[in-house]
Amino acid sequence: MIRTVMSCEAGGCLALYVPDADAGADVLERAARRLGWRRRTTYTHTCPACAAGRGPVLERGTCPVCAGLTADLPDGATCHYCQTITPHPDN
Repeated sequence: MIRTVMSCEAGGCLALYVPDADAGADVLERAARRLGWRRRTTYTHTCPACAAGRGPVLERGTCPVCAGLTADLPDGATCHYCQTITPHPDN
């Protein structure tokens, strides 16, 4: 299966935005913008970590926003790069 994803074009950044479901480019763009991704040019983007000066993403992990490395903290899994907090499951 081929999926549409978005990658950060900042130097040395490994960030990716992979949507939950297959989506067209227009849906992907809108969803990524809501999460903090910025358009650099027509075909290039900057991840939330690089846009905020906390990037580049150097290690991949499970962050749903930038695919960066996360750490389990009391509030949830927190991304080292974009600071997104994913709450722990209720189980």
